[in-house]
Amino acid sequence: MAMKVGIQLYSVRDEMAKDPINAIRTVAGLGYKNLEFASSKADTDPGVGFGVDADTMNALLAETGAKLISGHVRPINEDTIDALIEYHKKVGTKYIGQSSDFYDSYEHLLERCEYYNWVGKKLAENGMQFLVHNHYHEFQKLNGKEVLYHIMDNTDPEYVSFELDTFWAMRGGMDPIEVMKRLGSRLKLVHQKDFSKTSTTPINLWTIKDPNVLITRETFGGAAQPTDFCEIGTGIMDIQSIINAANELGAEYIVLEQDWTQLTQMESVKISMEAFKKFEGLSW
Repeated sequence: MAMKVGIQLYSVRDEMAKDPINAIRTVAGLGYKNLEFASSKADTDPGVGFGVDADTMNALLAETGAKLISGHVRPINEDTIDALIEYHKKVGTKYIGQSSDFYDSYEHLLERCEYYNWVGKKLAENGMQFLVHNHYHEFQKLNGKEVLYHIMDNTDPEYVSFELDTFWAMRGGMDPIEVMKRLGSRLKLVHQKDFSKTSTTPINLWTIKDPNVLITRETFGGAAQPTDFCEIGTGIMDIQSIINAANELGAEYIVLEQDWTQLTQMESVKISMEAFKKFEGLSW
């Protein structure tokens, strides 16, 4: 089955901050009918992070023909999870995850895996699934194995699945297709962007970051540059092969996440949509 194309609304975060209703109308009009939100305000807003209540969101989705497929949320804890579940059951969100996590030791990593299992079980009881999303630092090694694979091996497949960001996997020194194969049926979503042909930054960030020093939230930045990022189909990534592999594994969605752009955000996502239409094995 062909993956469906979606968009992480972080790609148009400035427009979302100005007017989330109009921003969603605009991206849906461009053809992005499968929406993923990003919110770091779950302690005050159980929805998509811009004060849109569930009834208003449902009306907007009906108007535009779009749907909420997933979201990156924080914080998810005992104080926020029930309200999150209530809101996202109403609007039909299938996947809930978080955009990034950081680990200061192997023991801390195992503690976080317990947390992922806890969140995943709560979501599964309500018809949703928990996703782990990566950046480059999940491909540091702890005890001789990449962090992402420790997460895979120490979480319950029934409760924890994965959303692989292929760009960040590549920046972590990995072959994204090999990572997808390793995740297998636990790969549910793919995040896609492209790496600029004119970038002067090494593709493998471990050539300028010490792989033996664990990355923290504070030290995460400074390696990748905004000019490393470009629109789908304009860079060096073999996106067709990524699509082919993900389809073979049964991934459900390929989601544009444009971290940075040299264009306006709406111009950027429009260019990527036109490029998506040129690839085989996708649907809308």
